[in-house]
Amino acid sequence: MPDIFVSPKTTPAPQKTYPNRALSAFLFLPQDVHFETQEPGETIILLLRRHWVTNVFWIMMSLLFLLTPIFLFPLIAMSNVIPSELPSSFVTLLVLGWYLLTFTYILVKFLMWYINIFIVTDERIIDIDFINLLNKKFAETRITRVEDVTMRTGGFLRAIFDYGTVTVQTAATEIQFELSDVPHPDRVVRIINQLMGKEEQEHGIQ
Repeated sequence: MPDIFVSPKTTPAPQKTYPNRALSAFLFLPQDVHFETQEPGETIILLLRRHWVTNVFWIMMSLLFLLTPIFLFPLIAMSNVIPSELPSSFVTLLVLGWYLLTFTYILVKFLMWYINIFIVTDERIIDIDFINLLNKKFAETRITRVEDVTMRTGGFLRAIFDYGTVTVQTAATEIQFELSDVPHPDRVVRIINQLMGKEEQEHGIQ
């Protein structure tokens, strides 16, 4: 990925566009993406979610829940655990209730992955966390307040799928930001460092 603030010495090529992928966990310079507190002229550099591999556990659990009635209910029927005089409509209602709960579980897990995001703009780093679907936690810090950026990777899955945790250390009176399980953590660190360098140059000129 090229440096985003280095001016080319030759004739500039047409600007490359970065098409949005709705389910992507790593969006660089996303097009037509905005957030509620975005300031005039503020540009989104990165939009990050947790790496898709972190969803594997709940996806496998969802598949298990979906298949359970297909295999479990016939076994229960053959074992005479359910009384034969029990109305078939009751069994149907039980199966429908099971699937309703399963699809609710899938929807909630997906939405919690999709709407919990990290945003890096040319001015700020923003962490949007939904504790549940009704409670949102919004935290931000200015690039000028960032003192250090580090990344932490480790383990087989993180090495194979290239994801890790990026820690943003701000001034002593500010909170520490942890961008957990984001894809390409080395790129994220490099881009934030470039933004920090740009801010230092601008303030130095002033």
